[in-house]
Amino acid sequence: MVAGSVMMPALVADMMGEEQANQYAPRKTHFSPKARRVIFINLSGGVSHLDTFDHKPQLYRDHGKEIAKGDHPEIQNRPGYERIFLKTPQWQFKRYGQCGKEVSSLFPEVARCVDDIAFINSMHTSHSNHYNATLGMHTGSFTVTRPSIGAWVSYGLGTENQNLPSFIVIAPHSPYAGGQVWGSDFLPGAHQGTRVVPGSNPVPNITPRVSGKL
Repeated sequence: MVAGSVMMPALVADMMGEEQANQYAPRKTHFSPKARRVIFINLSGGVSHLDTFDHKPQLYRDHGKEIAKGDHPEIQNRPGYERIFLKTPQWQFKRYGQCGKEVSSLFPEVARCVDDIAFINSMHTSHSNHYNATLGMHTGSFTVTRPSIGAWVSYGLGTENQNLPSFIVIAPHSPYAGGQVWGSDFLPGAHQGTRVVPGSNPVPNITPRVSGKL
């Protein structure tokens, strides 16, 4: 009993020190969390929303109509945009599920799960440049670098998984805005995304480079 009482403060101190030193340690939240993990898929140059989950009946009525460039100053001087015409979606839309969400025939399997998916069709950006729009979507800023959304989640919540970094990025190729989209900026560097490149060398500089000379 005496030995236990003597050792207990040291054990508690070690546990507290380890928790304070671990920047990934889980943190208390304002609300009881339900999700244990998040997979965020960013598709640069992905399929158009008009051909997938954002049905625009007006497009069928205005098919072939030329767009007045005066209403869109962001494309007035861009090469290849001299004349722009509206086009009917290439796939037909149909309502699915109890929510009645309209989904195109391009995604018949996804259409069966619409009641379990949250679609946000109101989200948009005022920037037409892919670089700036991608940076803004991930960091909230079109121009000045800020911590990415993944870095904020890691910083604010930590992780229960102690075997991997709390924020992992699987990116075969560098996206628009490069590593800024998973950077930590003014947050501690431990919360930036750890990029994994699919292939024989997924994480560089992990395996020591062995020289052939003795």
